[in-house]
Amino acid sequence: AGERLSNSEIVRNFNIIAFGNEYTQHRYERIRKWRKPVVARIDGNPPAYFEDFVRQHLRDLSKITGHPLKLAYSARMRKEKRIPKGLTSKSFNMFLLFYPMAKMTTVVRKQLGTKMDPSLKRLKRGASTCEAQVFKKGDEIRTAVILFPAYDDRKTLRACVVEELTQVMGLINDSNRVHPSIFNDTSQFFELTGHDRLLLRILYDARIPVAMPRRDAMRAAHTILNEIRPR
Repeated sequence: AGERLSNSEIVRNFNIIAFGNEYTQHRYERIRKWRKPVVARIDGNPPAYFEDFVRQHLRDLSKITGHPLKLAYSARMRKEKRIPKGLTSKSFNMFLLFYPMAKMTTVVRKQLGTKMDPSLKRLKRGASTCEAQVFKKGDEIRTAVILFPAYDDRKTLRACVVEELTQVMGLINDSNRVHPSIFNDTSQFFELTGHDRLLLRILYDARIPVAMPRRDAMRAAHTILNEIRPR
């Protein structure tokens, strides 16, 4: 799908998605992404296919970006004795919470206080289907928390997994100006498009480190894209 766009249009979209915030309209001036490997856990009791979606998408993200991501804990993994040895509560930095909304509020408030109250409010009034928040030290993403209300709908959960896990990599904004893309809430795309994969490759290219100024990142993005898609 991204083949219809020029490299300049893709870099423009990278600027919109990597440096914006759809809720606050704030524009950021430095690259935000992970340095450390991502170790995820699922809390709650989702259907088995939800865990399969998560595992598959983490594997896909790792292949695209070159950044290590893995699922290391779930109730299903514990039951089947598949938990890696040596894990502690501090081993995890991505938390996928799958609960009915009433319990979700209790769990989130207990773990995070009021830090995700805006997300809970949007979920409760139906303004969003699932929610995610990243927590940073400087511009380095250190932790991500993703809220999945206990939907019993494969299509909804698949779309949530793809969008939210992708966005917490550092492509945090949504915009109706960006297409074809899962980062456009008016689009009918529920899987990563070729365009979205290019944005991920740009973000995690070694030439674009954490905290790189936006202007420098735009120049690097042009260089990277011209190598990937020579025109």
